[in-house]
Amino acid sequence: MNIINLVNKQIRNASKIVNIDKNVLKVIEKPKHLISFNFPVKLQNGNIEILSGHRIQHNNILGPYKGGIRFHPNVSLHECSSLASWMTFKCALQEIPYGGGKGGLAIDPSKYNEEDLENISRGFSRKLYNYIGSNKDIPAPDLGTNSQIMDWMCDEYNKIGVKRHDLGVFTGKSLNYGGSLGRKEATGRGVALSVLEWSRINKIDLNHKTFIIQGIGNVGYHASKILSSYGMKMISVGDHTGYIRNMDGLDISDVLNHVDNYKTLENYNEEKITKDDFFSTKCDIIIPAAMELQITEKEASNVECSLIVEAANGPIDNKADVILKERKITVIPDILANSGGVLVSYFEWLQNQTNEYLEEDEINHKLEKKMNKTIHKVFNVSKQYHCTLREASYIIALQKLENTYKSRGILS
Repeated sequence: MNIINLVNKQIRNASKIVNIDKNVLKVIEKPKHLISFNFPVKLQNGNIEILSGHRIQHNNILGPYKGGIRFHPNVSLHECSSLASWMTFKCALQEIPYGGGKGGLAIDPSKYNEEDLENISRGFSRKLYNYIGSNKDIPAPDLGTNSQIMDWMCDEYNKIGVKRHDLGVFTGKSLNYGGSLGRKEATGRGVALSVLEWSRINKIDLNHKTFIIQGIGNVGYHASKILSSYGMKMISVGDHTGYIRNMDGLDISDVLNHVDNYKTLENYNEEKITKDDFFSTKCDIIIPAAMELQITEKEASNVECSLIVEAANGPIDNKADVILKERKITVIPDILANSGGVLVSYFEWLQNQTNEYLEEDEINHKLEKKMNKTIHKVFNVSKQYHCTLREASYIIALQKLENTYKSRGILS
């Protein structure tokens, strides 16, 4: 399935429940700007590579475009368009003054040394210069990028010609470059907080409850650590390097240390299983934290859990969503569950504007308060309209966008 079809179907499903203005739907189903370019980079071995980059600016009715930059071989205009659209709804749902954006390079960052990655990052920032700014479009790290890459890009941007040192043009930066405490863990923490608040709303004790997680990158790493602090037990984990399982519980610290040291699960000393085995593992909670479209009809028919939390963007396709609804398996959707990252990016941006920086416990408290408020709002709308949490999340976001357009008289 094309992920553009996935996100548009999700929008239409929710819009039918509350009759969103058709003109608003027409506007938000298409990105405002699709930016693509090629640029040369000279590598340390003397070779010149021509790299292809993209930046999609989906919608900015609520504020500057906001969204990550990916370095991954699968980066494409279609993928970035869908991810930018999800960012629009994520920001509208959380009521922060941003629109949706996304961009990236179709490269495998593991194939470049640090000097080459720096040159690539700076070259990409130069190409983005005319399209971004702290009140125009604010990129952040995503798959295959990190705080160091944001530092390089921010530094290059500020070399080109801004009249002041503008740190707010990128978020997810290192602490030495105006980054925020708590940003690295924020997306994973938001996923864990979603599980915690779900348990409180449903009066479920998380102690000894089991979970499995697909993807042990930044989001999966921190989500699994925080879930274990709630007394939960991780019984299976996997990524593109392999899947492992121990029904008595995996040693999370040991697994994470292994991933830190070896960047793979391939040689970890536990039962090796297939991806199909992973998704059919009996557990309480499944957390897809890897790539899009991982749970299709087959997986949805075979999962044995009570809750799925979308730590990744778009991990469940439309047919699978229908099956999960019929099976009464709750799904906390991506635009809610993984919105902790953009929330703390917003806090970072605010700190860059004021030059007043918060302590980590203050950041975490603000994140928890905002996540919990939105989660309760979504659950209440779900009950009001007898719909899924995904539909409820889109209803809230769509109504926010519709009301903004109408209050400004833009589509009247």
